[in-house]
Amino acid sequence: MRIIVPWKPVVLVWGLLSGMIFVGFVASSVLQGKDPFAPGATVMQPSKVKAGAAQTGQKPKRSDNTAPTPSQ
Repeated sequence: MRIIVPWKPVVLVWGLLSGMIFVGFVASSVLQGKDPFAPGATVMQPSKVKAGAAQTGQKPKRSDNTAPTPSQ
């Protein structure tokens, strides 16, 4: 006795799942700043990007320790 398997839906579902995994891998690699097709290579330096982003929104600290004068 043979079991008949409809291969077309099996192949379509398998291909769809494989494609979704591949797209997720590529998207994750790009969001992390890495090239998904070159092992060990990076597109951007994450340390420089984080340091630059952190410094842009900060105000410079006061260098003197004098108390501000109250406004009259």
